[in-house]
Amino acid sequence: MKRKFVILLLLFVALAGYSQEKECFALYTDHDLCTSGETLLIKTFAPSNEQTGMVTIDLVNSEGKIITKINLELIDHQADGCLYLPDSLSSGYYMLRTSTRSSRSQTIKELFIASRFTGVLELNEVLRPAKKLPTSELQIQTIRINGIMNNYKQREKGIASIQIPDDLLQQIEGNIHVNIARAVPQYHGNSFIVNTKLPPDQIIEKEGIILEGIVTDLKTAQPFRNAVVYLSISDSIPVLKYYLTRDDGRFYFQIKGCYGKIPVVIQCIDRINNRLLKIALTDSETGRSGLHSFEKSTLPAELKREIAKNREAVTIRKIFNQQEIALHPATPLKPDFYPFYGIPNTIVYPKLYTDLPDFSEISRELLPGVKFRTYNRLPSLQVVNSATHTFFNTPPLVLLDGIPVTDLNVIKNMGSVKIERIEICTGERFFGDLIFQGVVAIYSAKPIETLLPDSDDLFKINVEGIQPQAKLNLPPEPLSTEPDLRNTLLWEPSLKPNQTIQLNFQVSDIKGSYKVIIRGKTTEGKLFFQEQIFEVN
Repeated sequence: MKRKFVILLLLFVALAGYSQEKECFALYTDHDLCTSGETLLIKTFAPSNEQTGMVTIDLVNSEGKIITKINLELIDHQADGCLYLPDSLSSGYYMLRTSTRSSRSQTIKELFIASRFTGVLELNEVLRPAKKLPTSELQIQTIRINGIMNNYKQREKGIASIQIPDDLLQQIEGNIHVNIARAVPQYHGNSFIVNTKLPPDQIIEKEGIILEGIVTDLKTAQPFRNAVVYLSISDSIPVLKYYLTRDDGRFYFQIKGCYGKIPVVIQCIDRINNRLLKIALTDSETGRSGLHSFEKSTLPAELKREIAKNREAVTIRKIFNQQEIALHPATPLKPDFYPFYGIPNTIVYPKLYTDLPDFSEISRELLPGVKFRTYNRLPSLQVVNSATHTFFNTPPLVLLDGIPVTDLNVIKNMGSVKIERIEICTGERFFGDLIFQGVVAIYSAKPIETLLPDSDDLFKINVEGIQPQAKLNLPPEPLSTEPDLRNTLLWEPSLKPNQTIQLNFQVSDIKGSYKVIIRGKTTEGKLFFQEQIFEVN
C-alpha cells in the first residue's frame, strides 16, 4: 500500500513539474521511416487553449516547398487523419507541420522518405532538420501493458490489455491513442517547435475552411470596394455565398461541413458601374516567419538496409494492390432541403417535350414568364414580376448548376438534350443584402461548369475540405495467400479511456522489432506515453 502511494505521489509530482512547460501541438505518425507511395497515419493533440476548430497538416521539403496538405477537424482538441506520400518524392528528410490560423507556433515532425524507384544507396549525406526546441512528453511507468510476449511468429495473433491507474484516468482529457508498428532502432523522427509570426487580421476557423482573397480594379490595380464576390459550390442542392469587399478589397468565406475535395467557383462583379475587376486568392501562410533550418547528416549503413527492406515491402504491396487505409465516405453536402433561392414557382423538364435546339427556343416554347432574346448578338433575359404581371427591367439571377452566370452567351446554345431541368422564380427574391429580380436556375444533364471560362474575374478551384475519417485496413479472414507486409499492425487514434483497454492485433510477415505505444494528454495539457518492444522472428 505504501509503495502504491509513493508511485502515485511521484506521478503527481512529475506531471506538476511537467506543467511548467509551454503547451503546444503534438504530432505523431504510425511510422517515421517511409517510402514514397505510402499512406501515413497521423494523430495530433491540440493545446487546451487552442481557439480554432481546424488544423492543417502539411508536408514540406528542405527548400520549404509544400508538397501536400490535409485539413483535419479538431474534436475535443484532438484530430487524426492520413497523408498520401506522392510517388514522385525523391529520397531525403521531410517535415510534417501543424498550423492553424491562431497559433503562433508550429510543431514539426521529421520524416525520412525514400524514393520507391531510386532508393538511397547513392546517398551518403543528406540535409536533416536542425534540432531546436524539442517537444516533450512524459513516460508514465504506472501504465501497464499486459499480455505482450517478447517474441511472435509471423502472422501470429496477439492479445493484450492496457491498465491505466485511477489517478491518471481522472486526469486524461479526451481520448487516448494506441499504435503498434515497426520500430527501427537506427532512426527516430524528431519533433520540434518553431515560433512563427502570424499575419495581421487573421480570421480564426471556428468550423470549416476559410478562403480569403482580394479584388482589384483591372485597370488601376487598386483594391476595389463594394464588389460582390460569389462563392458557388455546384451540387444537387447548390450552395451560394457572397461577400461585399471592404475598403482594402479583401473578402473572406467560411465553408462548413465540406469533406474531401470540393469544386468551387469564385467570381466578382461591380454591380454599379460594371467595371472590369480582377480577383485573386491569398494564402493564410503568407507572412509567417520561422522556416526551420536544415543541416548535413550522414546515413548509417544499418539505416540504409532498413530503408531498402521497407521499399521492397511497399513495392510488393503495390503489386498486389493492398490498400493501407480506408476512408469513410464523405458526408454529402446538403445544407437545406431547398436551394438558397427558395421554392421555385415553376419547374420545367425540357426532355419531356419536343427536342429544341437552343435556349431561345426553350424559353419561347416551354418557360412561362421568361423572355430570352438576342439583339445585335447580345443575349438578354427577363422574368415576369408575378406581383405586377409585367417584365422586370433588370435581368434576373441566372444560375448554371448553381453557379451565377453573367455572360448569357454561356447558355445561349444549350438545347433540350443538355438540360435536365429549369427552375424559375418569378417575383423578387432576397438573399442577405442582395435583391434578385427573379431567378432562372438551369441544371445540366451532366455537370458542364467548363462552359464558364476562367478569367480575371472568375476562377475555378478544387478546395481541400475536411478530410473524412480514415481507418487502418486489416488483413482479411481467413489468412490470405498474399504476402502480409504491413509495417503498422494496429492504429487506434481515439480510444475511450478506461481502467482496462483490450487490444487485438495480427503480426505481419515482416521480421524485426515492433513497438506498442500508448499516448494521451491530461486536462492540464501535458502529454504522456508508455511503450513496449517485441520481436517478430
